[in-house]
Amino acid sequence: MHSSNKALIIGTGFGSLYKSIYEGMGWEVTTIDIADPKSDYKTVVGSLVNDRYDKTELKNVRIKIDEMWNTKWDTCHITTPNYTHYELADTCAMYSDIVFVEKPGVSSMMMWSQLLADHPDTRIMMVKNNQYRSNIPEMAKAADPKKGVTRINWINDNRVPKPGSWFTNKKLAFGGVSRDLMPHLLSLYQMFEPDWRTTKPKWAKKEQRWKLEDLTDSDYGDVDPNGVYNVDDFCYIDFGDFQLQTDWRSLDTDDIAVHTQTKSFELGLCPESAYKEMIKTALFEKSNDKYWQQQMEMDLWIHQILDNL
Repeated sequence: MHSSNKALIIGTGFGSLYKSIYEGMGWEVTTIDIADPKSDYKTVVGSLVNDRYDKTELKNVRIKIDEMWNTKWDTCHITTPNYTHYELADTCAMYSDIVFVEKPGVSSMMMWSQLLADHPDTRIMMVKNNQYRSNIPEMAKAADPKKGVTRINWINDNRVPKPGSWFTNKKLAFGGVSRDLMPHLLSLYQMFEPDWRTTKPKWAKKEQRWKLEDLTDSDYGDVDPNGVYNVDDFCYIDFGDFQLQTDWRSLDTDDIAVHTQTKSFELGLCPESAYKEMIKTALFEKSNDKYWQQQMEMDLWIHQILDNL
């Protein structure tokens, strides 16, 4: 890579991780913080940053950005709230060779299909960073369905993300823990089960087990007592040989791991090296239609599973 490579990162919270990666690769990086009241971009997305879904404003996003931008980026990362993903990805796809959209992607499989159909010359993928962990081959070998049931868990003691904010507003988050953490587990399942394309859950459920008034504290962000909490905070999917469980607030010990019949693999926060490998692989495979066909199939399948919960 050389300095002429350009990356656009929208959202500077989690986006700071990507900024660090690209700067380490010697890239030119443009970042846009939509939450910064001094940012010019705030005038473009307007109410998007205020936990309101203004359809008129959304329709104007593309027009306004067209007027602001005349740059072509090699990659773009959408790391903003879920309800902004579609419009921003739809816009940035016109200016970028590759667009990475943070999980859970967009609101539905239909909308993801529309995004791809509208931008056939742009490579678009939902971020599946966990697939690029260095020990995936070892986990996949241990998770062989022939050896018994594998449990993939992301169970937190008490880590509801910013209760009362857009995270816990179903309209803005498209759900709750099912959209926040379950995509990670589904992407791991795809690495462990060769026949994932044709598998369907034998049983699944998602539940809201808590109310906002129950959440006087959280290990992840401040609580807004005047906000909204109407999302699922527990989700379980049983594929038979694989059982996936996510829980924001179990009030028990954290269990973020892959449990096979022979060995358990702690997951925890995904290492930066996995994100970097995901980016490097996408760039290397940029002209490989087979690779991007697989990404499309993976992303549509994950969206479909989430749609049917």
